[in-house]
Amino acid sequence: MWVLELNDAEITLSHDGTVAYQEPGIASLAGRIPVFGNDALATARLDPRRSENQYFARMNGEPVHATAPGVANQADLVYRHLRQIAAVADLDGAAVHLVVPSNSTPDQLGLLLGIAQEAGLEVASLLDAAVAAACTASLPAEARLLDVSLHRASVATLVCESTVRRVGAEEIAEAGLLRLLEGWVDAVADRFVAETRFDPLSIAATEQQVFDQVYAAVARASNGAPAELTVEVAHRGDTRTVDLPLSVLAAKSAQRYEVLAQHIGGPTTLALTRRAQRLPGLTSLLEGVGHTVVRLDIEASRTGVRASADTLEAGDGVSFVSAVPTPDRVAPAPATETPAGTHILCGAVAVPLGDRFDAAKHPAAGDLGAAFHIERREDGHYVLRKGEIPVSLNGKPVAGEATVEPGAVIESGGRAFRIVRVIED
Repeated sequence: MWVLELNDAEITLSHDGTVAYQEPGIASLAGRIPVFGNDALATARLDPRRSENQYFARMNGEPVHATAPGVANQADLVYRHLRQIAAVADLDGAAVHLVVPSNSTPDQLGLLLGIAQEAGLEVASLLDAAVAAACTASLPAEARLLDVSLHRASVATLVCESTVRRVGAEEIAEAGLLRLLEGWVDAVADRFVAETRFDPLSIAATEQQVFDQVYAAVARASNGAPAELTVEVAHRGDTRTVDLPLSVLAAKSAQRYEVLAQHIGGPTTLALTRRAQRLPGLTSLLEGVGHTVVRLDIEASRTGVRASADTLEAGDGVSFVSAVPTPDRVAPAPATETPAGTHILCGAVAVPLGDRFDAAKHPAAGDLGAAFHIERREDGHYVLRKGEIPVSLNGKPVAGEATVEPGAVIESGGRAFRIVRVIED
């Protein structure tokens, strides 16, 4: 079963629980051919006038700020992005279940269906995002669900009895991910000015570096728990570094979080998507004001679609489903384990990865410098771009970070590094 979750903070296409595509709803119109997702994110601060990020949220015919061949309005960008997703996954007419924001209007849904069809997607159903995420969770008869996308947070009101039904939805623009990121980037820049007397926001290239690293740090945060954040910027041969806890980012967002808490209202059972859980300090704030927080699994929406398959596939035509029978709980699809890499190979020399490996320390790195490093986490190894030098993974640019597995090729500064697994007898 193919499932496409249209939350523009991380548009996710999966097949039977395995993610085939997960990138933000961002486009760059700097060249003749529009660039989408992570590639566009990597240049969003370098050329902001040619960056577009509202097309999934608006889903209409309003003009874009910058144009490109074949792109005149928001709907054109939705079409081009969906076409790219269909091509990357080689859908080839396969039925796809769309998970769409709870506050989608009938006009937006009608336009989406037409665009999806033109883009080569065979839409099997349209399911409310809050219902998809909540239907297999253990929730009381009345609950609310909090999610976040690029331009807004959303709070859905749910009734969970014989069915899981969404009966209300509210948007809070003050707590959209991009607005929060603006504050976090400012907080990091303030630390740079205080400690190094260098303002990274005064230069587009160093601003992009800060943005990439803050974005990556929040994306990998676990339930918003405080953690140390190290940010490096490289400019004209000098590298500057600051360290700060994620609690600094939480403090920077305190006023926006308070606005969000006011919209949620008095103590209730509040389900948080994984996207909401990642926001630094938000979970603890909500628990502190009396909410019973239910942390949804990262697979929640995909599991919900699979559990609701009979309902979604019943009847003729495609309609917006905002209520499904309460299903038996469905376990997330088992992940296929890939053995982790152990060494990084450049030229004829393989060096152990360890817990952290800096590219500059490889004997074959030459004058590459601190272009990237690789770190080991519980779920595998990640490559993190560190400076101005472009870094690509398997031929695709790395904006902030990306997972790496054995066989992956990282290229930077004219050198190729391959992740390998060495088996000792």
